[in-house]
Amino acid sequence: MIRTLLVDDEELARSALRRALLEAPEFDGFEIVGEASNGVEALEAIDEYRPDLVFLDIEMPGFGGFEVIRQLSNAPAIVFVTAYDEYAVRAFEANALDYLLKPVQSERLRRALARVRQRLTDRSVERVREQDARIAEIVAHRSGPLKRLAARRGKRIVIVPLREIIRIEIEDKLVFACTAKERLLLDKSIGELETMLEPVGFLRISRGELVNLEMVRELAPYFSGTWRVKLANGEERDVSRERAKQLKDAMGVD
Repeated sequence: MIRTLLVDDEELARSALRRALLEAPEFDGFEIVGEASNGVEALEAIDEYRPDLVFLDIEMPGFGGFEVIRQLSNAPAIVFVTAYDEYAVRAFEANALDYLLKPVQSERLRRALARVRQRLTDRSVERVREQDARIAEIVAHRSGPLKRLAARRGKRIVIVPLREIIRIEIEDKLVFACTAKERLLLDKSIGELETMLEPVGFLRISRGELVNLEMVRELAPYFSGTWRVKLANGEERDVSRERAKQLKDAMGVD
């Protein structure tokens, strides 16, 4: 069975989509495993149910569909549900991504289900990477600079503004975001986070650590070409020899 999750902030829209899916002959072999009414619930539901397919509303208050996708390391198949303008729809079509316009039309839904079934039976590495790249391009273009990260506080998923994160570190193969008040578990690798966060002011200072450049207060030479950086919370962290020049350049230090 193809495990399916419905995400929309409007209960009526979710009900209408559920009804349309259950009435579609092409839905044979699929099952609806859960629903979510906002972005945080969507992340929790994806973690709990491990769906193969998500019908994802783009425009949701607070934490929208594009932001949900940016937080996922191994995203399921996505069918966007949107009331977006014609420009956005053309972008989806150009990138061969599945989308549904609200209100959802039964014939269009049936075609989307057929395409999803075909895609999930052809999960070659090349096809998966190609689709992930297309989704990333659309998401980055439509949602702008990353401003928040999803993290774990115990069993709950919380949204952390990047401005509150002082540094990110690896400990025992786990990755944590450190704020002034707490340390929160992240699901992404340090390499994925470096790629995501470097454009918005984070820098990798060693194999296992990133710092928020806005939190840097002092930078001083240490020994054998290494440096020490003092952060806003008073912590001092080692900067590897390989990363020292990059950090000095970013801070405008000769």
